[in-house]
Amino acid sequence: MRISILHKDVYEYLVESGISCEYMEKEKQIKIFIQIEGKQYELRMKFPQYYPYEFPEIYIEDQKELCIPHLYTDNKLCLYDTNEVLPNPERYREEALESVRRAKDLLVTSEKQENIIDYQIEALSFWDAKATGKIDYLGSGNTDTHLLWSCEWLDNWFVVADTQDKIEEFFDNSYGLQKPKNAIFKKALFINIGTSVLVHLYTIQDIHNLIPQKELSKFYSFLVSNQGEGLIILCADNGIGSCLLALKINLLSNGIKPSHRNIKGMLAANKSWKFKRLKLKNFEMKRLFTRGGDGSAAFDKKCLLIGCGSIGSYVSKAIIDAGITDNITLLDNDNLNIENLARHLCGSQYLLFPIPKSEVLKSELLKHYPAMKCNSIVGNVWKYLLNHCSLINDFDIIWVCVGNTVIEKKIVQLIKEKVIHKECIILWVEPYLIAGHALILRKEIDESTEKSIFDVNGAFNNNVLNDSKKYLKSEAGCQSAYAPYAGFEAQKFVLDFLDVYYRKIYSKEEKSNYEFTWIGKMKWARQKKFNIKSKWRAKEDRFMELKRIDNQ
Repeated sequence: MRISILHKDVYEYLVESGISCEYMEKEKQIKIFIQIEGKQYELRMKFPQYYPYEFPEIYIEDQKELCIPHLYTDNKLCLYDTNEVLPNPERYREEALESVRRAKDLLVTSEKQENIIDYQIEALSFWDAKATGKIDYLGSGNTDTHLLWSCEWLDNWFVVADTQDKIEEFFDNSYGLQKPKNAIFKKALFINIGTSVLVHLYTIQDIHNLIPQKELSKFYSFLVSNQGEGLIILCADNGIGSCLLALKINLLSNGIKPSHRNIKGMLAANKSWKFKRLKLKNFEMKRLFTRGGDGSAAFDKKCLLIGCGSIGSYVSKAIIDAGITDNITLLDNDNLNIENLARHLCGSQYLLFPIPKSEVLKSELLKHYPAMKCNSIVGNVWKYLLNHCSLINDFDIIWVCVGNTVIEKKIVQLIKEKVIHKECIILWVEPYLIAGHALILRKEIDESTEKSIFDVNGAFNNNVLNDSKKYLKSEAGCQSAYAPYAGFEAQKFVLDFLDVYYRKIYSKEEKSNYEFTWIGKMKWARQKKFNIKSKWRAKEDRFMELKRIDNQ
């Protein structure tokens, strides 16, 4: 059946069913008229591209300040939960009629205010439907009333964060733009209004009534310092969780400069004046992991990552994705090179100029999670191990991904000497990723534990290959030796380790020391007749072992 004929067929069926409507042939839409409590509402039925394999869409032309839950930003009514109900193409006429009935029921209950609870839950959707501007909000997780910084970079499009630096980072990392030259930073205000009724919010007086008494002085001071205008973010409990409503107030001053003495009078004079609603995109980490994950991310650890090469880059992303941290400092003094691309989180867009790996990794992480806290240090790790261990002890977990046994031994020694007293996790891999290893050091180290980690020659006891150096490769002679392995294998090792670590150690708050071994391409290594230690020779690919290495 041709689409236009199908649309007319729906129209004729609606008319036969007693629906007052009009077919708009040019637009291929159906105009629908509904009477409720003596008021007439006009709806539009539009047909999506793949109709009848999708539900028809119904839009309300004029809300008449009616509080309607289940409303999209473009005035489309949400009538079906497509996760629960699917369209039936063979019953397209009946479904069109059912859509009209659902729309009418929604309008009736909204007119009688019988669905106030639904509206309260969906207050944000109603707010966004009337928004005339946008805010990119880089929340820090702080829900107390506090001042923020804002920057308008496009007409009625703002970026809001705790600091100006965070806003500039956002432009660079999220949009690939420099801060607009004419951009002006201004203060904004975050107000926690607690449990509030979020219905019938139209005027400045309505907003004023929402603000708790204890927060009013901050609200007044903000308006005074901003000459009677400014961005405000309201944090409210809508019954199922917190929601953020963004708005802009601009008081008519009539030539009077706002002051602490007259601000209440100015608000009273402007009480019927409307504010501007803004649609807020919330980049705050816990919100992202609640909406896009399972909501279990704690982000309660401050982490230091030493070494931002292949393994380090994958570890950085994985510990954020696992919900361990949203506050990470990256330490490395090497630059990203073309040789790194096949097994690194960062790509070729960073190769135009020599840029340290810590800087490019910071940029890449902030592209994905712009509201997280990420710092980079371009420096040699020895500087901090020998002179600044106090800095290292400022962190909750130290991740070491340097692939340098001398540095790794020094860190173990510093833990044994109680110079470093925070959890350390050391990761390294063997050539061709025949194996990957991790030391999880969560308590003090004694001499016997140290001996169980290193052999008499200073090498790791648990290595799978005899003489791993034999399998290194060199591309251009001196100083070019490298351990060959594929990026996929590196990611697999990191993710498998993080899975075991998170489930068996981190989540259970185990306060012990462990050694983790992951077997990669063992079958291939046997075929190539690699010199494998007898302990590991019979193991299958993807074998994993977690073993305690302290006095139990």
